Amino acid sequence: MPRPWTTFLAIGTVSAIVLVFFFLRLQPIRPPQDAMTDETPTSIDVPTVTFVNPSMGPSDAAVEIVTFGDFQCDPCKTLAVNLRTVMRSFPTGLRIVWKDMPNEDAHPLATKAAIAAHCADRQGKFWEFHDALFERQAYLTEDEIVAIASDVDLDVQAFSRCAESNDTLAIVRKDFEEGRALNILATPTIFIGSESYAGELTVEELTGLIRQELVK
Repeated sequence: MPRPWTTFLAIGTVSAIVLVFFFLRLQPIRPPQDAMTDETPTSIDVPTVTFVNPSMGPSDAAVEIVTFGDFQCDPCKTLAVNLRTVMRSFPTGLRIVWKDMPNEDAHPLATKAAIAAHCADRQGKFWEFHDALFERQAYLTEDEIVAIASDVDLDVQAFSRCAESNDTLAIVRKDFEEGRALNILATPTIFIGSESYAGELTVEELTGLIRQELVK
């Protein structure tokens, strides 16, 4: 026959285990420390523009359009052509800024093309390179990227050193992380002030947005 004190001890032990179990169940589940790193983008409302971001149009233009694009994205190509057309209608009142948002899952050469375009920018030929990348988008290869460098009259050796060593990758990464912080879900996406618009906007739509901004 078991002694009474052993029975009370067993009951007490079981009760303590049950209390501990429920106490732990009631505690909040905390994220692991590894999830709280600098790689998690902080949400922002407007893109930043610095001297490393290629632009065309006067720096003091009344309207600035910041474009997040991918050189292998077909709607980005259409938008680029439409922005060129609109630029002719607002030569002094519009500034266009390019930022990179390459989608490597869908476009394997998107990052290489972006790096190459910034290497061209070091020789003052970003927009020529930008336009050629879009013009040859359907048959773009690594060899074609080098051919573009020659066709737009770059110093090909200097360009190749820059592209092969990924000298401008940091610019591309910064743009990409900023795009994530802006919650961009698709390319192309443009920003006019704090307002964002996604997709291949037509010339008429772009013109309307610019005129709307001019009267503010």
